[in-house]
Amino acid sequence: MYMKRTIKIFMGLIAGVLLSFATSSCSKDEKNEKNIEGKWQSTSASYKEYEAGKLVYEESETCIEWYLGFNFKSDGTGQLISYEEGDSYTSQITWVIMGEKLMITLYEEGESDTITFDIIEIKSNSMVLSMTDEYTSNSVQCKDITTYNFKKI
Repeated sequence: MYMKRTIKIFMGLIAGVLLSFATSSCSKDEKNEKNIEGKWQSTSASYKEYEAGKLVYEESETCIEWYLGFNFKSDGTGQLISYEEGDSYTSQITWVIMGEKLMITLYEEGESDTITFDIIEIKSNSMVLSMTDEYTSNSVQCKDITTYNFKKI
């Protein structure tokens, strides 16, 4: 009888541990999903400007007259599409995710330029990316943060 009770307790503990792993891994996968393959279009952008650590300017806008788009292919290549006032422009890109950073290299006219985004959030149908530019102007430390919201199309 003691052995049956011990086995039941042991099996209950194993089931509890397995259940906790299954539940925590599901919620973690949804929160930290990093699959960005496919086509994305910006829906809104916000801009914040800081001088000496103080917020001095803030603006948000919906992408109606302009947008940025990405086509991320599974092999790490793709396109950046920008549209503004009736004109569109497409650049070939390569991309890689390293930790919480998305690095995109643009190629045009034999030259390349790399842009690094901070990954704020990636879900199956939405993505939030942020770019930070830090610099000194007239001996004042400045920081500009641009945050883009994207939808999968």
